[in-house]
Amino acid sequence: MNAIIRTEPLAALRQGLHTSVSQVKAFQTCGKRYEIQYVRGVPPSHRPIALSFGSAVHAALETFYERLRDTGEKPPVEELQAAFADRMDVEMADASIPIRFDDGQDAGTVKGQGIAMLANYHQKGFVPDRVIAVEQPFAVDLADPETGQVLDIPLIGAIDLVAEHQGRVVLVEHKTAARRFDAIRLRHDIQPSSYLFAAKSLQLAGATTAFNLLLKGKGTPTEYIPLSRTRADEIEALETITAVLRAIESQIFFRTRGWACGDCGFKRACGG
Repeated sequence: MNAIIRTEPLAALRQGLHTSVSQVKAFQTCGKRYEIQYVRGVPPSHRPIALSFGSAVHAALETFYERLRDTGEKPPVEELQAAFADRMDVEMADASIPIRFDDGQDAGTVKGQGIAMLANYHQKGFVPDRVIAVEQPFAVDLADPETGQVLDIPLIGAIDLVAEHQGRVVLVEHKTAARRFDAIRLRHDIQPSSYLFAAKSLQLAGATTAFNLLLKGKGTPTEYIPLSRTRADEIEALETITAVLRAIESQIFFRTRGWACGDCGFKRACGG
């Protein structure tokens, strides 16, 4: 793999042809959905509230860790909650794609859930020894692990949090979820593995990874989960990403009927 140091903002990096972990996961979930969304460019019929909620929580955590980076102190809890509420207002105001709420939810209940979650996080959330970077962009060239061929499409993304903790550099991915992740996801999710080989382009070789999990529900618990990854895991992630890119290049777009169909915004275009 040929890693290249780049300092451009994420928006600039995304201007060219590229792939991302979210795109790879979208293809793994359903190739037909990938074709509709990314190849044909069909807009979704709706946006699940979970996506808007997650974006708003990320905006609040960005505020939290930027203040820690700049001052060494947490921001007031009201500032954290205001960042969440402001982003939710932006999401709700976007009339181009309607938001679909889960049963029993509306804008007020979702906002209330987020406010409570962030109050809990302000008290119990992960505080590293030092914040190095927040929403750190990266762009890294991809090479097929079997052939060594460098692909024309780079992997682009942003690491939610780069920090020092207990003597190590840690690359942290923030997640919101309704339930704890199972052992398979914790062991094999390609996002942390992709962070590790992208970290080399940021001169962060030797870093470790973790999930920062904010759970919805009673008590709104939060968990900082250190993850185990090896060079073999990085290679496996590269194999997955390059295999997906080869399938896309060959226009192999298969339907996967399953759990993701229930709230899919591309169901109408799929014919399902």
